Amino acid sequence: MRMTQIAPPTVTLSPEDMEEIDKLESLRDLIRDRVTGVAERYHVGTYIYGRPGSSKTHTVVETLDNLGNPYKLCNARMSAPGLFDVLRDHPEHVVVLDDINSLFKNKGAIQILMAALGGKPGEPRRITYQIKGIGKESCDFSGGIVAISNLPLRRDPETDALTSRVTTLSYEPTDAMLIAFCKSLALKGFEDLTPVEAIDVVEFVLSECRKMDVRIDLRTVVKAWHDRRLDKNGISIRPWEDLVRSSLDRPTVRTESRADRIERETILAKELFLKFPEDKATRDKVWRDLTQSSPHSLYRRYRGE
Repeated sequence: MRMTQIAPPTVTLSPEDMEEIDKLESLRDLIRDRVTGVAERYHVGTYIYGRPGSSKTHTVVETLDNLGNPYKLCNARMSAPGLFDVLRDHPEHVVVLDDINSLFKNKGAIQILMAALGGKPGEPRRITYQIKGIGKESCDFSGGIVAISNLPLRRDPETDALTSRVTTLSYEPTDAMLIAFCKSLALKGFEDLTPVEAIDVVEFVLSECRKMDVRIDLRTVVKAWHDRRLDKNGISIRPWEDLVRSSLDRPTVRTESRADRIERETILAKELFLKFPEDKATRDKVWRDLTQSSPHSLYRRYRGE
């Protein structure tokens, strides 16, 4: 008797998913343009900030790889002297400062950045730095700087002076955009996972995130794919679903002081009033999405309360 082969299920994106992916790509195009502007010497630097786990760094690095311009990626804690050393040793590179928020709270580092960004694109800018016990060191830097962060820059006279030298970009994709993007990646399969298995993981992560009131992000999905691979290859003791749940089920750790939160929200409030001066509905919605707070707090922060 001849056996009938059953075709594997077909996985496709819905029209709504495709629309969300188009929206996300439009946002990522803004990152690509900002990075290209620095790499091709139209701007001396750019500061890109927004939602964590939303492909900011990947898009920056992918853009630089496609352009073929030399770049130096820095993604660990860095001191002011360390920053000076990087700029001195890579005078014509695009220096990518990935999520090094401590740099922008360090007055010495800000002074170095202002010198590095204080001239015309592509032309040497002299950086002079006083090193205790050694004296002054100087170098010329003609490259560019791309800074990536989850938070907007602080507001104070020195940081405002730094901000005036660079372009800035607020990158805030919605949950729907990231969910559709994860599905599109899953359609290609992941390592030894089939597209069907990869999509299954995305749907499971989405369901668990909703139950636990956790925002979905790309890093969470990638880790879940690896958990499924552990299970699929007979390496894990527990099912992959348990591994994913255990990764999501974590206590909330307060890493931001009240003063820092108020400062961040005050900066965001002023930016929203500048961006949407006449559109109260959009302004309130963006505030609610980004802070999980009511519009009432938006107006209090805008008034400096």
